[in-house]
Amino acid sequence: MRAKPYCNLDLVMMADKAIMPTDARTSSQWHLSIEPVEVFDYRNREDFIAACNRAIERGIQDIPMPSDDQMVWNDEGPAMKQPIELKYAALNSWDDLERKSIYLTVECYDQGFLVESWGRAQNGKWSDDKVLELRLEPEVGIEGVVDAILEHLQTRKDLPGMSL
Repeated sequence: MRAKPYCNLDLVMMADKAIMPTDARTSSQWHLSIEPVEVFDYRNREDFIAACNRAIERGIQDIPMPSDDQMVWNDEGPAMKQPIELKYAALNSWDDLERKSIYLTVECYDQGFLVESWGRAQNGKWSDDKVLELRLEPEVGIEGVVDAILEHLQTRKDLPGMSL
């Protein structure tokens, strides 16, 4: 049987802040972002670690499938009509969010952490190409995960206004 994560951290890194919603899973195993949402200055390592620890304490929430009037179906499957991330990014469209952010995920397992990030396509949106796939031992803790993310962000030149 394949190991299941005890938490997924979805990080939308903008020039001046990070947005990290709570991960939820429906009975059909579809994942979506819900409140509470952590918004923090990722350049402050202690704030970053604290936000991750709060998200890990919440874990993956089990919720019912959203109603049809809350969802839209696109080429990639179901999506929310009003993704929670847009509210905290103060943007009107998902395309704008992608063009103004870097996306990272952290899957937390008992056996360690999987940190991934994607590059940018020619249209400025997130690409399907991973630019980071890092497996970390559990001993590094969330502190080591945050350090790895901050180190990775220093290599990224594709987000205007980002400074570390």
